[in-house]
Amino acid sequence: MDIARTLDALDGPQAKALLDQFLTAYCAPAFGTLPKREVDLLVYGMLQDCGALGAAPSLYDLMTDLRISRTRARALLFDLQIRQVESHARLQEQVKTVMLNDSYFRDHNWFVLEVENPLVQAHLREICRRAHVVTDASFSASIVRLPVSGLAHVLAAMLSEDQQDAVKRGLYRTGKLRDKSLPGLLRSALGDLARKFVGKAAGELTDGAVGVIGDFLQPLFDGDEEAVVDLWSQIYPA
Repeated sequence: MDIARTLDALDGPQAKALLDQFLTAYCAPAFGTLPKREVDLLVYGMLQDCGALGAAPSLYDLMTDLRISRTRARALLFDLQIRQVESHARLQEQVKTVMLNDSYFRDHNWFVLEVENPLVQAHLREICRRAHVVTDASFSASIVRLPVSGLAHVLAAMLSEDQQDAVKRGLYRTGKLRDKSLPGLLRSALGDLARKFVGKAAGELTDGAVGVIGDFLQPLFDGDEEAVVDLWSQIYPA
């Protein structure tokens, strides 16, 4: 991050607007009363406004550009994002995206997600908490593990009533699942899916498992009965 070069590239009105933004905020409601954390967030926003920082930097970008620890970078991102959160629905979609694209089965017992965005991770944990599912992040701050049985309850909680009915019908039509409850159906189906994608050695993933797992989860999120039948029948060949 080259602040001097970035400032040199600004014209007069842009530089004046940045200075006005800082002085106005710093003197409100009175000079020197703004907490240090708020000053940090203010300066961070100005660095983005002037182009010294990208609009959506990764944790690694923040660590290297601002020369701060990963813990501080995560805290900074969280404080910024919690002020900018658009809606519950938007966070829900971001959680789905992570589950579809950045997840894998560690073995047939654990579903693992890499969630770099701290606000999205907090929302995921709240979904799990409401579904009475205990998560594990002891390995890494960005890694969330939950039991495959717990994943079934989380998925069920994220579906509307119509989607739940469609998923149940689709899983029944695969011909192998008979549990009467949706969490029970999902628990059996996800357990079978996990076993399919776990290699012979404990914890060894088969090639491509990370990307392919999302293909099986997508029709569940969509509540697409026919897609559920088409894809999940591959787990239960005739």
